[in-house]
Amino acid sequence: MGWSEICGHEFQKQFFQRVFQNQTQSHSYLFSGPEGIGKTTFAFEVARLFNCEHPTIDGSCGSCRNCLLINARTHPDVLFLSPQENKILIEDVRDFIFRLGLKRVYGKFRVGIIESIELFSKEEIQNCLLKTVEEPPEQSIIILLTSQVQALLPTLLSRCQRINFQFLHQENIKEFLKKKYNLSDQKAFDIAEHSQGSLRIAFSLAEGIQPLIEKSFFIWDWITGENEIFSLGSWFTENKDNIIEIFSQLEWYLRDVMVFQFLAGKGERILTYSSYKKRIINDANRLSSEMISHFILAIEELEKDLKSNLNYDTTLLHFVLMVREELNSAPCCRNQV
Repeated sequence: MGWSEICGHEFQKQFFQRVFQNQTQSHSYLFSGPEGIGKTTFAFEVARLFNCEHPTIDGSCGSCRNCLLINARTHPDVLFLSPQENKILIEDVRDFIFRLGLKRVYGKFRVGIIESIELFSKEEIQNCLLKTVEEPPEQSIIILLTSQVQALLPTLLSRCQRINFQFLHQENIKEFLKKKYNLSDQKAFDIAEHSQGSLRIAFSLAEGIQPLIEKSFFIWDWITGENEIFSLGSWFTENKDNIIEIFSQLEWYLRDVMVFQFLAGKGERILTYSSYKKRIINDANRLSSEMISHFILAIEELEKDLKSNLNYDTTLLHFVLMVREELNSAPCCRNQV
């Protein structure tokens, strides 16, 4: 695959290329940053690079046996643990640790990648992984991926070298889309402008799939409107696999509304969702900053509750009722921005 086939993250690419050339790799890395920006793709390129039979200055060759097996997710020395139904069980972690300690088959390194490490909500699960992160098997690399660093134990954080990832630049996304989907310059620009720095959203738009931000606007409009909230059950069921990320998108949007209010409408260039300015202005005018702040905190608590395996329907219904009650009891708010 190589670094050139990964969108953006130039600093991180240069860092790992130097690490590889100097053979100064750490035993454990923590990739932190927003959802949908390519952390998992990047982690697999690191796995390819350290196992590639013919590496170049552009990273892995993409065509040797190790690269092909990693691409197919069938390499015996590259392990990948991803949540199922928004949870990771301690049994899965123990199996991951056991397999990481097995003798290498083809690769130069055994690489273990764990996605959404923040779903290790119970201390027991994080502590189970802690010893392996502290003392990993010989010739192994562990890469943990998270969008919520605050959910991790300080002891786990301190044992990893942290690599921060940011939202992608619009120009990077545009050029990447032109190459991947053979789009015109204008079409790629339009999609990149509405991607909010997320490659996942950009791909959805390019493939004609409703992006998660649009789904977050749907649920927000439904809750804050006059719609019957008890009819949302089927929608919640349909979107169960993505519900946490949908609310995460809504949280980022509300943060933009709060920033817009704070800067009296002069901060549009720093907004994540600047392409939705009309919507932002509307919410900034009709909701107080205190109410928006309260909703943001409520969404954070909702995400924690969903990851803690509380009853799915009850947790969401409680949140929806809370927001509706808050809106109904609050005085009419008109912030002038």
